[in-house]
Formats: sequence, C-alpha cells, structure tokens
Amino acid sequence: MLLKVGRVVRKYIVSLIVIIVAASSYLYWDSTRGFDDQAMANVPHYDNVDESSILADQDIKSKLEPSYLKYLESTKKEGAKDSKGIKLSFSSTEYSFVSQTGTNKETDLGGRKGTYLVLNEENSWVEYIVDIPEDGYYQFAMSYYAMKGKRSSVVRNIQIDNVYPFFQSKKMEFQRMWKEAGATSKDNQGNEFNPRREEVFGWQYREFRDAEGKVSEPFRYYLTKGKHTIRMNAVREPAAIGEFEVFSPVQVPTYADLLLEYKQKGYKEVSSYLIKLQAESSTLRSDPTLRRVEDREPSTEPLNVSAITLNSFGGDSWRKGGQWAEWEFEVPQSGLYNIGARFGSWFLNGIPTERMVLIDGAVPFREMNNVKFPFKQGWQLRGFTESITANEKDYLYYLEKGKHTLRMEVQVGSLGDVFENVIDTTHKMSLLSREILQVTGTNPDANRDWQLEKNIPNLVPRIHLMAFEIDDAMKMLYELGVPKDSSEVSTLGEARDQLLSMANNTESIPGQLGSLTDSQSSLGLWVNGLSMQSMILDYFVIKSPDQNWPKAESKAIVRAGSTVRDFFQSFTKDYSGIGNVYKDEQVLDVWVARGRDWVQIIKQMIDEDFTPETGIRVNVNVIPAGGMQLLMLAQTSGLAPDVALGVEGEVPIDFAVRGGLVDLSKFPDYAETAERFRPGALIPYKYDGGNFALPETQNFSMLFYRTDIMEELGVTEDEIPQTWQEVMDLIPLLQQNGMDFYYPHAANNPNNAINEFAPFLFQRNGELYSDGGKFSNLESPEALEAVKMWTGLYTNYKIEKQADFYNRFRTGEMPIGVADYTTYVMLSTAAPELTGWWKMKPIPGLKQADGLINRSTGGLGQTAIMFKDAINKQNAWEFMKWWTSADAQERFGSELESLLGVEARWNTANVEALTRLPWQKDDIDAVMKQWEWFREREVVLGGYYTTRHIANIWNQIVLGGTIPREAVENAAREINKELRKKREEFGDQSYGVGTVSKGGMVNE
Repeated sequence: MLLKVGRVVRKYIVSLIVIIVAASSYLYWDSTRGFDDQAMANVPHYDNVDESSILADQDIKSKLEPSYLKYLESTKKEGAKDSKGIKLSFSSTEYSFVSQTGTNKETDLGGRKGTYLVLNEENSWVEYIVDIPEDGYYQFAMSYYAMKGKRSSVVRNIQIDNVYPFFQSKKMEFQRMWKEAGATSKDNQGNEFNPRREEVFGWQYREFRDAEGKVSEPFRYYLTKGKHTIRMNAVREPAAIGEFEVFSPVQVPTYADLLLEYKQKGYKEVSSYLIKLQAESSTLRSDPTLRRVEDREPSTEPLNVSAITLNSFGGDSWRKGGQWAEWEFEVPQSGLYNIGARFGSWFLNGIPTERMVLIDGAVPFREMNNVKFPFKQGWQLRGFTESITANEKDYLYYLEKGKHTLRMEVQVGSLGDVFENVIDTTHKMSLLSREILQVTGTNPDANRDWQLEKNIPNLVPRIHLMAFEIDDAMKMLYELGVPKDSSEVSTLGEARDQLLSMANNTESIPGQLGSLTDSQSSLGLWVNGLSMQSMILDYFVIKSPDQNWPKAESKAIVRAGSTVRDFFQSFTKDYSGIGNVYKDEQVLDVWVARGRDWVQIIKQMIDEDFTPETGIRVNVNVIPAGGMQLLMLAQTSGLAPDVALGVEGEVPIDFAVRGGLVDLSKFPDYAETAERFRPGALIPYKYDGGNFALPETQNFSMLFYRTDIMEELGVTEDEIPQTWQEVMDLIPLLQQNGMDFYYPHAANNPNNAINEFAPFLFQRNGELYSDGGKFSNLESPEALEAVKMWTGLYTNYKIEKQADFYNRFRTGEMPIGVADYTTYVMLSTAAPELTGWWKMKPIPGLKQADGLINRSTGGLGQTAIMFKDAINKQNAWEFMKWWTSADAQERFGSELESLLGVEARWNTANVEALTRLPWQKDDIDAVMKQWEWFREREVVLGGYYTTRHIANIWNQIVLGGTIPREAVENAAREINKELRKKREEFGDQSYGVGTVSKGGMVNE
C-alpha cells in the first residue's frame, strides 16, 4: 500500500508541489491583503510641531470660513454650551430689513391664513433682529412653502451679523415634495414603467441642517447675549417663509430614556401582528429622481419572472444627503411595535449605509439620527438599529391606533469626522507639494540631492503627521465595522504608505510628486464616492415583538433555479427592443445609442405624442452608447435601421462618403428645420453640397470661476477676464497667491487636442482646411499665431499641463478656468458646498477691429441620421423633425432630469428648447451669449490626421521645445499627404499629376 502511495506521489510530484505553492500563496495573500495595522508603530509621535506652511500667507483656504466641525470645536474650547429652554419665533413679515427687489408678499398661501414673505429671485434677502437672552448654542428652523419654480430644491444661506460662521452656512437646502402622478404602465411585452412624478405644493418645516447630510443633528450657532442680525439670502428657487425660529438645541432622548418613559406610561407590547409595507408605494419624496426599480431576487415582492417589474425603491438614485422618501401605514391598536425593512446595502464595499428615520415627522429617539444598514452582497431584513451587528435587541416604537408616516432621509453623519480628516490632509499635501516645487521646479532632476529637509522646515514631522491623520481615518472606519480588506480602505492605506515612504527617503520625494498629486485627487474622489449612500428597499415590516422577522432571501436552490431560468430566457428574449414592439413591416425602425433609461423616455414620448399625432408606429432599439461600429456593420450587412439617434458627430460624414445616408437638404422643409440650430452647429455634417445629419446635442466650453476667491483676490465681477490678454494679466496674480488658471489639455486623449486648439484659431477667423477640405490650412498666419498663443499658456505662463480641474476648483487651487459643459453638471451636482459661490461666463476671446470680442468655439455633439435604405423616407423625416423640435426636446430634457437629476441635464442643440429647460437665469444667459459665437469645425476625409498632428504640435512645442513654425510645417506636410490619399481612395481625381500642393508636397 505504501509503495502504491509512493508511486502516486512520485508520478504527481510536480502537480502536488504546484498545488501546495498555490495554496500557500493564497493563504499568505489572504492574511496580508489588508494594510499593516502596525505601520505607524515605529513612527515617532510629535508634540508642538509647527505644521504651518511657508505658503500660509498664500493659502486661500485660510481666508475662507472654517468647516462646521471646526467651528463647533473652537467654540467649545472657548466654553460655549447649549442654551436652555429658549424659543424665539418670528412671522416672516416681522423683518427689520428686506431687499428692494426680488421679494413679494402672498396671502392665504397653501390653505394657511395670513400674509407671508416670498423670496422670489436669486440674491434677494431678508433680515431679522433677534434679542438673545443668554450666551450659548442655538438652532434655527423655519416653515416654508416652495413656490412654482424650476424643480430644484430651495437653497438659502445664513449670515449672522454679516458673517458666515462656517462654510456650510452658505448653503441650506429645503426640499420640494413630489408624488407619482398615477399608476405604473405596461407595454405590450408586460414590462412595467414608472409613472411621471408631479410636484406637491404645501407647507413644510425644517431645521437648518447640513445640505450634504454629513452632520447628524441640526447646526448649532453660537450667539452671545444681546441683539444680533440674522440675514437669509436666496440662492436658488422661490419660496415663502412662514415662521423663522431661533431656539435652544432640542435634546432628543436616547432609546434608554424613552424605554423608561414607556414603562412609566404603562405602554404594552402588541401581539400577533405583522404587516408588510411595500417600499415602491412611497407616498411622498423629496426628489423626482427617487423612483421604483427592478430586482430579480426570488423573494422580492412582487416578482414577474418573464417581464420587468418595478418591485423595489431607491437604488443608485437615492444616495445624496438630504434626499428623503415617506410612506403611510396604519396600525390596528395602540402599543409598542418593532419596525424594520428588507433592504440591499451592497453599493459601497464594506461601508454601512445610513439613514435618519422619522415617524410622524419627528425623530423618535437619538439613535434614529444614524440608523445603520450594514454592507452585504445580498438582501437583508432586520429592525432599525444604530449598530451594524445583527444580535442587537430590536427597538420598540409606540404607535397610536390609526395612520402614521415613516420617513427615511439620507444621512452620512457617522463619516463626517473621517471626511474632515481626509480633506484637511489633502490640503496639507497640496501646500507641501507647492513648497517642494518652489525648491525643485516643475521638472526636477531625480538624481540630484535637493536637500529638502534643509529647505523646508519640519519636512519629515509634517509628513509623519499627515500619515497619522490618514491612519486615524482608517481606524475610524474600522470602528464603524468596515472590514480591513475593504477596497474603500485601500485608497487611504495607499496614501498613508506613500507618505511614510516619502518620510523614510526624502531624496525620493521629487520623483514622487506626480504620485502625490494623484493621491490628492484619489482622496478627493474617495470622499465624494463615500458621500453617495445608495440603498434599495423592498418593503417595511411593522410587527408585534412576538412575531419573527421574515426571511431576507430565498434558499440557495431557489436562487440558483431563478438564475438558470433567466439564463435560458436570455436566448429567446429581445433585450434591445424598448416599449411596445410592432411586427408590421411598415413600422419605422429607430436605433438609439444611449442608456436604457434614456431610451425608455424616448419610446414613451413616441407612443404618447408622435404616433397618435402622425399615425406612424415606431420600434425603438437600444445599442451601446458610442457603439458606432454596430451601425457600420448593420449597413454593410443590409440590416441598418431607418433612423439612428445618438450618433457621434464625426460619424455622419464617414457614412455619407460611402453613399449610406440620405441627403436631408433634399426635403423641401429642410431649411426651415435647420433654423432650430445655430448655423455653426451644422458645419460638420456637410459633404459634397449635401447635409447628412441633424444635431441633437451640442457641447460647449465656458469660463468657470469661484466668486468668493476672486473677491478675496480683489478681482471684481467686472474684472473677470473677457479676453485672452486679460487672462494672461491675471495669471501672475493667481500664481503669486499659490493658485493657477486652468485650460484643458487631455494628455491621454489626443482626439481632444483639436477642440482645445480650435478657439484660438476660430477667434482669428481662421480655418483648419482650405480648398473645400483638400489641404490643411495650419500654415496660414492665423493658424500659426493661434498655435503660439495656445502653447504659450504652458511655455510662457507656466500654467499646469494637466490637472483635475473639478477637484482643484473645489479646493480653491484653481479658482478660474475654461472647461466644457460636463464641468457645469459636476459642479451643480457633486460640489454642493459651492452652491452660490461659483459662476460661469463665456470663454475669453480676441477683440476685433470693430470692438466686438470674438469668442468662437465649438464642441461636437451627437446627431440624428437617416440611412439610405429607409423604406419610408418621408416617415423617417417626419420623425426626425418631431424629435429635434423644441417641444419634444424640452419634454425629453425635463423627463430626463426628473428621472436622473441635474447630472443628466440635456444639452440640446435646439436653441429654443435649451432656453425652456430649468436653468438658473444667470447660467442660461451666459450660455446663450456663448452660443452666439458657436462654430463647429469641418469634418473631412482624412481629418483624423489633423486631430493627431495637432496633438503632436502641442507635445513638440510644450514638451520638446520645438520652434512653433517648424512643428506646424511638419504637421501640415503630413496632414496634406493623408488628405490626398483618402480623397483619391474615394474617387477624387482633382489633385492632378505633377502639381505642387500646399505644404510643399509634389503630386507625382
């Protein structure tokens, strides 16, 4: 027997060794994949180290307001405590002063008798004088009525004696109320669709809280005894004020205190009772983007195995601080109940999700300020608790017989200190980076000893202290129950270890500056990501304590069976078709290269508007966004649709030269239809005398700037740069104060270089091509001057070659810069702390002889095209006209924003429709002023060479030090070769033989 075993071992010895090594490696990796908890053990602790930067006097952050947590900490150190038993209430009309414009009074508003002050316009304000009876902390609140506006939440800010005490006081958000306009609908495939959401107008009451939900309780303002002036400024949306209140901080009882009260009052537990309240049936919500969603887990209620059923609530859209949803329920008798929910909290790896829970409009006890929903890759069902452990005893809630409301609001207060720690550290890292650059320059020699420890005071202790702060943030996450191997911890661990590496070997620091900058960006994105607390709900459970909680998930065998069923259904189910699908041969076939949510809105509009008006039935299919290759393959195989939407701006000409598209200018009303767009928007879709696309969207660039920082620098609103010369005059002032101007350069995306260069060329009335696109025009005097100015920003004025403008705009390091439309969306949605403190204007330009400033620029968007093989071209044209009309574009933009929020703001190319969308007045005025100069570039055969070589020109001049004229001439020569090659490939013989083309190339 032993001999047989020995032979087997010898035969498979190599395999056994491989298995043993692999298993050992896995076990070692699994035991070490977290970060070393003892990494800081040998790092010295420091007392009284001066962490101040030599750039402190240039630090714009030091001149701005502190955060709320720092304000609270500093006032507590000075002995501030809560005031007791004080409540001051003012009707809205008991003001001391009010702005002369932008306000009015309404009577008997929303069913309430009386007269109420309305702040209607942005920058209107009202002041109240309050007489405070004793020193201490106070909280503020108000009743308000959101007037008809542009669907956004109401935003106000608060000044006390003309000062913002902390920066969060610059933005107080007061939500609107929304409900579903009717029942869900179904298509002829049985798939369910969300109903529209409509606004509910009525009075609401809210304390002044952190708009991002990063502080669990209402703000505490420290007021001294005596009179104070409290000013409320309107930042966004009109609203009436009912009463404004100043009161001692509300002391919400703990659960333990409440239990004693229950016993004293003789409250008893109810018995033999359990109901499920379906979460998708929410009666009110704060945001129209909060909606029903689908889940396929077999226990999710209700479930349709063969079609889409919207059986849950929330998901990705229910994630921003302050967003709430409310449900109504009824209990049969008074008594003590348990309340819980079946939920999914799998969106942040290892991070528990938080919600504030209110019953009948109030937090029942303190622990409900921070209800934790622990992370798990699967459904959970448990009672509401502050702890993430499953063995906590379920809370009891006293409910009177009858109807009640339950509200859940997104809250991230438990992570507030973590975020504060990380943000402070990134700011210190930024200052240190700038100090190092002052010593080493922007391109340091990695082999030189820069003696940084001598040139920068307390270098190593400062780096160590930063590492300690990151390590403290990691420990705070562990205390919240975050596992040590969570990917959400890795960003912090990598930043900490990088700092330790720099401290251990200061000679390596110059070579790590790029990585240090990347770490700052990563930490900023990390804070943003963890602030988004998504959660999905299936149903609530209201039960008596003697009832068991239902099972959270089906048995494994049931889930496996469901997965197998869905797998086999995928072979027969058409997932590309959206909404009602018709088999009629005369039906119009439309493909849309956008997300499914977007396409569902288009299909719903078609079924509700277009088909009833015209009698033309439409099948809509979704293809991947950017999937232009699918269209090319469909055309070559004879399977092309009649119409395609969401087509990238450079694609129509590729189809047109191959004879694959219909020339839209052949339709008699084309000229009338084209008037919907800016003339410059149609340039890229012209070829050989024809017009082959209609623009759907239009990208554009704007000048963004921080109003607060510009004011600190002494730059008034009238002094914001209008021309490029004024930009160049401003850059030294910025750099003297440790800041910089931003102009985009996408080093990793050379295709964007042509858009970055175009403004400098077009503002000189230059062209990229001559002779109908046959030759490059880069050697023209206008183009050469444009190249010099464009690259001169980097070579002469030393602005940063590559930067994360969004994050550095937020931190104040780049308080002004040129960026495209997506930056507007990001600042509007992902930088709530800056609401009201940034603006945008048209991009700088060049002053012409007539005194006008030429601000020409473009930005290719997406288009609608008609394929040549369309069966009924007139029907297809009717559809394209309807889709690009102002009414259809306005409705689509409004529905899209209601579904997905401001981050999906539709940048329609239809000029009239754009003005109808819910822009802030100053924003749309700036956009329309920029659009007056909108001008697109030509798209020509072989034009990709122009894109490529403009990127090369920048690299050669800025990075290689090449003389601009030499770089331009070399590029023009290569571009001309490719232009001729591509045109001759498609049958153009107009170049002739033996002629000399532009660029000096001999045509042989």
